[in-house]
Amino acid sequence: MIKNARFVPVTYVPPSRKDIGGRLLIENYNIHMTETTSKLLQDAELFGLTAMGDGATICKYPLTNVLFAGGYEHQALIDVIDSSNHMAIGGVKDARYIASKIMPLM
Repeated sequence: MIKNARFVPVTYVPPSRKDIGGRLLIENYNIHMTETTSKLLQDAELFGLTAMGDGATICKYPLTNVLFAGGYEHQALIDVIDSSNHMAIGGVKDARYIASKIMPLM
């Protein structure tokens, strides 16, 4: 790759940290989600889809991970849900709560 650096025009300006953390990150996310969704839904009528979820606490933040699997995509993280409000009112991340978060995504 460094051998090809000499062919870069002198007017080239690398992306700024704001571009990398902003528009380029969003563009990369959108491309990734499009490809993942496409693979997940490929032959879904034949193989079906599996929904999975779990509760995780990361750095004292209660989260709920929502994953789906299909015939050609063995695991796809669809959403990470902040469960802080639910836990603050005394709730628990049990199967009923996780299912209530997964059902709207199906």
